[in-house]
Amino acid sequence: MSGETDILGVSLSYSELQAIDQEDIILLIDVDSAVNICKESVANESANTVDVLTLWFSKLLRAYVDESVCCIRAVKEMCQWFQMESDTGTEIHSAHIKLFEEALSFITLSRDHLLKAGERLVHIFTYLMLSIIAFFLGGSDRSDHQLLVDLQYAVLSLLKQNTTGSSKVHPRLTPLMQKIMEIADFERKQLKDLELPVRTSETITYMCLHYMSHVNLKDEQIPEWLKETVSHLCEMILSYLEGLYENGTLTVPAKKLEEFMEVMRTYFIMLLQIFNNDINQIDDDMAACVMDVIMSEQTTPSYYSDKDIQRHISMYVRPHVMELFDLVYSFQKCQEYLISGILCTPEWDYFDVCMDFITTVSTNNADVLPSTCQTLNQIFEYLFKDATNFVNAEHYERVMNAFGSLLYLVPNRELHSYFCAGVFQKDVITSQVCADILMLCFRLKEVNKCWTDNDIELAVAFWSKCNNSYAMFSQNPSQWHVQRFLRYFHYLGKRGLPALSTRNFRHLSAVTKPDAQVGMKLLNILEHISSSAPTQVEVYYEMAALLELLVQQSQTDCSQWFQRTSEMAKEVMSIGNSSTFTSAYFKLLSRGNKKTQLLILRGLNATNGCTNWHRQKFLDSCKASDEAQLRVFSARHVVGVDVQPLFEALRLKPGALEESLDISYDISKSSYTLHSEHHCPSSSFKRKRSEIPLKEILREIYEGSLQLGHCSEAFDETDRDLLKKVMANLSRIDPGT
Repeated sequence: MSGETDILGVSLSYSELQAIDQEDIILLIDVDSAVNICKESVANESANTVDVLTLWFSKLLRAYVDESVCCIRAVKEMCQWFQMESDTGTEIHSAHIKLFEEALSFITLSRDHLLKAGERLVHIFTYLMLSIIAFFLGGSDRSDHQLLVDLQYAVLSLLKQNTTGSSKVHPRLTPLMQKIMEIADFERKQLKDLELPVRTSETITYMCLHYMSHVNLKDEQIPEWLKETVSHLCEMILSYLEGLYENGTLTVPAKKLEEFMEVMRTYFIMLLQIFNNDINQIDDDMAACVMDVIMSEQTTPSYYSDKDIQRHISMYVRPHVMELFDLVYSFQKCQEYLISGILCTPEWDYFDVCMDFITTVSTNNADVLPSTCQTLNQIFEYLFKDATNFVNAEHYERVMNAFGSLLYLVPNRELHSYFCAGVFQKDVITSQVCADILMLCFRLKEVNKCWTDNDIELAVAFWSKCNNSYAMFSQNPSQWHVQRFLRYFHYLGKRGLPALSTRNFRHLSAVTKPDAQVGMKLLNILEHISSSAPTQVEVYYEMAALLELLVQQSQTDCSQWFQRTSEMAKEVMSIGNSSTFTSAYFKLLSRGNKKTQLLILRGLNATNGCTNWHRQKFLDSCKASDEAQLRVFSARHVVGVDVQPLFEALRLKPGALEESLDISYDISKSSYTLHSEHHCPSSSFKRKRSEIPLKEILREIYEGSLQLGHCSEAFDETDRDLLKKVMANLSRIDPGT
């Protein structure tokens, strides 16, 4: 019989089913029979799906649930009937509104009975309700917005309460959460209501956090619902931020800007709750989602021109971005995503996120893993892939502060070794940057009283060894940095000057300060050995070394020496390979008074082919002097055409110099990388040990013994054995001592 069923001899049709009072339904027909009547009526189109669904919400389902009858099959059929209605593409009409109202009424009145019926029924039922809400969103004219809000809040509350009592993760969970995410995303795009999607996302987050406590997150397989939740929250954050401005215009009314920012903060807090919940691994997809948020330009105040927006981003967004970065930076997948972005999308500027990464590592108390060290190295190389950040004063200061603080706060040998090695790189910018970073770290340790006497002794020994590895008159730029460090630790340790000898030239050139007594001692030694042109190589280099050291002694008047040795100097400079002496000579002469300069200039041979930089610089200064005689006598000397523009630029004041420069200079690494190796002089130019004066050897032994006295506590067995050998040798030299 079509549309009818037989229960206890009573035949019922769909119309009769509609007429039965709610309290009599359970007495006259079981749930499966009621489902069959409705199913057949829908199939033969004797009843439409909306009316059937309304009947179930208003009476049938309520009757069965109240009596604790299993309604799982009925709700599954309701899902299918509603899907049929959705597929028709019919616009929302009054019958739909009636259905929505009955659904809200049912969930409100039968909430406790649904929860009592079990988790499975609640999951299926809430999926049905979410499908209804999605349908409502797609076709509503917003006149029934409050009905939608009430219905959605009721469903979310039911689902949240059901989750509280759940202890098992069921496969139904993922599609259910996906459905909620779709609704939240749709509401973000279509509705002006900021609270509704947030409440929806909060329910997803609550479910995710609850089930995270009931699974072992150390398993290799990351739960799909966890990945989906992280993806959803990140997508919502980015979508809101990207939609804040459209075509340069703020899309959020000024009066709702504070509310909008509170929404941003809420989403970040939800994301932070998840990552604070013992997540110890993430996959590529999760890393991409999280890093897209962290690397987004819209999360930085500098992205916005409006001061008010900058203030709001600084207050509501920026702190949470850094907190999130702190939680995820150590994941290898996140670091790989960051480096991949840096290497594969050169058109984007990653300066800010690189600074954030360094800051995060610096402030995190966890040990720095080798992989993190490698990432920091790659970030450094990215920041100085060319001279862009080097010539940008603001950027350069930020880099110095970031890496300098990092080295100070993170006692990691690998990191320190990387920057020490960087000092000796061929490109002068990398060398300069590494030296500045190390020096900032050293000074931070000094200010915070971290240096011990033993530390200082070891540092002096290390940088002294580095300094001694260069040729005597090396022009390698890295030596300037080495001497800078040696000078710093020398004075930090309050050490006295080493013996004034050629053997200590490198050390003296690094640590000697202007001092009248030191200057006179150096000048006296120079007077002693420069009465005539040197005939031995070692004397030639000793003379040049003394001149170089006297350049630093601005309090010492060398005019008498220049007058007495002018002929000797001319003879030395006439030798083919005398560049070392010539450079030192004219550097010192440039500091002399005009009378001495004129005396030397009068007798100076005109050599138009001279390429010595310091001689040409001296001549150029004479040509530009306010002293007429210096200009006259320098006129017969020719300065190289190739260096003339450089000398002219050096004479300009800083402001005028900047105006005269071409701002389109080449910042590529190839423009400032050294392409020639530094070669030390051949061994024949080195002074032999046997030629060192006896008194100098004794003085050095004495000074060395004083230094050893400060660090004897650090001796190991090898050091003590060597000390015994030294003492034995000394006792053999003079048995009476």
